[in-house]
This record gives sequence, structure tokens and C-alpha cells, in this order.
Amino acid sequence: MNTEYRPIPSSSSAHKAATHRSAASSTGCEETVGTLVWLEEFHQLDQLFNHHHNCSPKLRHPDLISACIARVFAQPEPAKHIFSFLHTRMVLRDQCMPRRQEEIWRAQYVLLLALQKSEMNRHPHPRFDLGQFTTACIALALLEDGAQSKIFEQARRNIAERAISHLP
Repeated sequence: MNTEYRPIPSSSSAHKAATHRSAASSTGCEETVGTLVWLEEFHQLDQLFNHHHNCSPKLRHPDLISACIARVFAQPEPAKHIFSFLHTRMVLRDQCMPRRQEEIWRAQYVLLLALQKSEMNRHPHPRFDLGQFTTACIALALLEDGAQSKIFEQARRNIAERAISHLP
């Protein structure tokens, strides 16, 4: 996992390359997919990672990020909430702000991929990328009452579901 902060270049071709690389598996593990997370949400997520309740087992960033995605998709009308965040908050941010390379589990990537391919992400609407969808889900999950315990609980459920799906 890349632990350095990565500013997003302002040229559109460099941004497209960074976005394309982010959707590929950066560790060679086919079960996770690379994504970019805006630093504001990453720092909030990192507080969860370092929290004393994150123990035994210690949940890693892909677990926490994927739990945020799963929490948002467990709510009624997730696409409506995600696109609302993107259209009202994400568009107002400096789009050249640095982001952090992270990973999510494939099951949550599939959920976000469906949003990327949806009508709300096509002309005449703005086109958002995987990192923006990921960041929106983190932000929305962290806004929930009792977010910390809900995210930890969801991450453990996701781990259990992956384990069950890999049983012979």
C-alpha cells in the first residue's frame, strides 16, 4: 500500500491516468481495488484506525473504507444521498487537492462501479470518478450517529461475509 500523499496533477491527461490506475489492483491482490481518498476524509478515517476500540482484530483501512461504503448502501436510496453529496459538497472543493491512494474490497467496488455507470453520472450531469464516490461514502458514513461503532461493526460483518464466501 502506498503511504505517501499524492497531489492530483492539474492536466486532464495526467488526471485520467491517475484515475485509471486507481481502479486497478495496486497490490496484485484481486480481492481489492485501488481508489483515491480525499485527505479530509482520510484523516477522519485514520482517527478510527488509531482509536483504542479498533483492536482484536485491528481493522485496516480497506476494511474501514469498505465498511463506510457498505453502511451508505445499507440506507434507503443510497444513490440519492451519494449524488447529493457529490453535487452539493464535492463540486465546491478544489479538484486539485491531494488525495491518498487506498484500497477497497471488490464487493464494495462493484457497488461504486454501478454508480459510475449510472445515468446520474452521464451527460448532462457532471462525471465523478471512483475516488469521489469513495470519499462521499466515507463522509456520509462518518456523519451517522454512532458512526464509530457502526463502522467497526460493519467492517467485522464484511470480514465474516468474505470468509463465508471463500468456504469450499
